[in-house]
Amino acid sequence: MNRFFRLLAVLLVLPSLAMAQESAAPAAASYDTSYPPSTVISARIQRQFLDTIRWSVSAQARDSLAAAFAERPALEIWQDLVAGDGLKTGNVADAITAYWVLNWVTANARYNLKVDNRPIQAQMQDAMARDPNFRSLSNLQKQEMAEGYILKFLVEHAALNDAMSRKDVAALGKLALGSATRFQREMGVNLLALEPGPGGLQPKAQPPASPAAD
Repeated sequence: MNRFFRLLAVLLVLPSLAMAQESAAPAAASYDTSYPPSTVISARIQRQFLDTIRWSVSAQARDSLAAAFAERPALEIWQDLVAGDGLKTGNVADAITAYWVLNWVTANARYNLKVDNRPIQAQMQDAMARDPNFRSLSNLQKQEMAEGYILKFLVEHAALNDAMSRKDVAALGKLALGSATRFQREMGVNLLALEPGPGGLQPKAQPPASPAAD
């Protein structure tokens, strides 16, 4: 999957590359990134995710999450959170879009900005359409990828909401650094250099150069 994100990073920096490669892959508008979900697979993905939390965070964090998901399914929680953005379960592009937007907001401390998810969703679909590795994935692999990001979204979203509700500046700073560092290290993407717009997440506009002094 890192190859996909490396391709996306290239498209972020060089959007004209998409035109040059247009004949090499299906158009994003016609490329379907959905999959038929399986409740059995969802249960396995959630169980494995909770096991990861157990060893990477703590048993207490794992038990807290397990209790929350027992009370209400994780996918249902996520769907309610992102429904207003036009995102749905059963779609890889939608799951990754939500995750990228959340991390961009966290890294850039733009908590009150209403981000239009549609251009970013189209950007994700475009990158997936152009990645032969993604196009070769089975429905099982797509579900594993999407729901893995959904679960990570829920954990990070809860942490951000908690820090905001407590007005914990130190915690917010730690979350911002975590998002920026994670994307730079794992995906080669600098979230601090991007901003959402009609073309998705694109490099921030550079301020005009000051006139040279005589």
